[in-house]
Amino acid sequence: MKRYSLRALTAIRSDPTVPPMRRICPLLLLAACSTPDLVKRIHDAPTELWIANTDVIDVITGSVARGRDVHIKSGLIAEIVPAGAAPAGAIDGRGASLIPGLIDAHVHINSSGDPPWTSPRPDATRNLQSFLYCGVTTVFETGGMSPDAFELRDAVAAGKVLGPRIFTTGPLFTAPHGHPVPMLENGLPAILEWYVIPRTTRQVGSVEEANLAIDELAALHPDAIKIVLDQIPNAVPELTQEIATAIVARAREKGLRSVAHIGTTTDAISAGEAGVAAWVHGIYKERIPDEAIARLAAYHIPMVPTLVVFEGYAVVGRAGRPTIPLERETVAAAALDARDHPPADVPMPEGGREFLKLLASVGDVGLDNVKRLHAAGVTILAGSDSQAFTYHGPGLHRELALLAKVLTPIEVLRAATVSPARFLTKMEDPPFGVIAPGKAADLVLVEGDPLADVAALSKVRAVIAGGVKLERVPLAQ
Repeated sequence: MKRYSLRALTAIRSDPTVPPMRRICPLLLLAACSTPDLVKRIHDAPTELWIANTDVIDVITGSVARGRDVHIKSGLIAEIVPAGAAPAGAIDGRGASLIPGLIDAHVHINSSGDPPWTSPRPDATRNLQSFLYCGVTTVFETGGMSPDAFELRDAVAAGKVLGPRIFTTGPLFTAPHGHPVPMLENGLPAILEWYVIPRTTRQVGSVEEANLAIDELAALHPDAIKIVLDQIPNAVPELTQEIATAIVARAREKGLRSVAHIGTTTDAISAGEAGVAAWVHGIYKERIPDEAIARLAAYHIPMVPTLVVFEGYAVVGRAGRPTIPLERETVAAAALDARDHPPADVPMPEGGREFLKLLASVGDVGLDNVKRLHAAGVTILAGSDSQAFTYHGPGLHRELALLAKVLTPIEVLRAATVSPARFLTKMEDPPFGVIAPGKAADLVLVEGDPLADVAALSKVRAVIAGGVKLERVPLAQ
């Protein structure tokens, strides 16, 4: 693999001879991108196609239109008619269900799901392909490098890069040396800290600093602003209520909503009082007091619990978390095996081991909190928080399996389709996330009936993104 100096990596951003994807994030040049593509877009693919004789799920009503032909034209659903209209050569939908393309409402595109002790090198190209392979056609990146995150979003929208539709906050707002700074310092090679940390975070210690940072970031047109109201590891600095409220207010002046990373009931209330539009983690550190459930529901904002990422950290080094088929089809076997075998001297930030012990000790408290909040009327959005131990694409399917323990199958499906689509677009009738004439042809054909068994969602037969059927190529283990 070719080696690049830091000076060269910085210069690459403005070099027109470098392919666009590599200019978007110079750090990608540190990755050895020799693995074959997981998905391919057929360049001469027809602008019109049919899916024949499939069961179409209406995620809003929960009803199923059985034995339907779906006509797709110029990237949109043109019509849905009784079976028998599709021409020869249509996609075979027999024995399968058609659902909207899945939405992962909490991702980090420039991260790696591999264990940190394997010295992983993030590969955004690969991650985007893995999302699509797993039927994820839209993602909400709640924390990405600026300006790379916005350039990548726009490149995908323009068709220059193959990937799911991207909404992104860009860098997240945190207290000086607040989360995730200690984690980045611990996980990054020292030679890269200078590049990554200031592009991934905005560390603000005053209202004045926060306002200036919001003004600068707003010029890049983020889809939302993210603030951190949590301590990872425990006892690291956290934004004050005054600064958090000021960030949300300044963002609103710029026409932007804010979302908040939380961990405790107090964090959630602080975020709600600040005026955020969503919680992009659940309350995972403690059981919510019964008397606080109604107060949290009264904020009328959705929650993205990301149960899977905390489960992943809680079982680090302990066998018994078997891989799932989508992981084996998208991730190298050596990386999957390494997860259960951490070296004894894994470096961690101060308080890191205590944090892992906390996660291991709380058990299913986060899941119970989701159950009670949902019963109180809180909308649940599905998100994986793709990072170490949580792979891009398969991670969302793991999250859906966890949510299925406390939600009905149709509620799980809504959490990964129409509900996040409504949130992201601020539209009750969004242009994607549902199946109806005139909607975006982002669709997934899955084996069986996911309304009878949520596990069917991970049995992907075909993925259609932007009206084009993708060629899926599983990784040979």
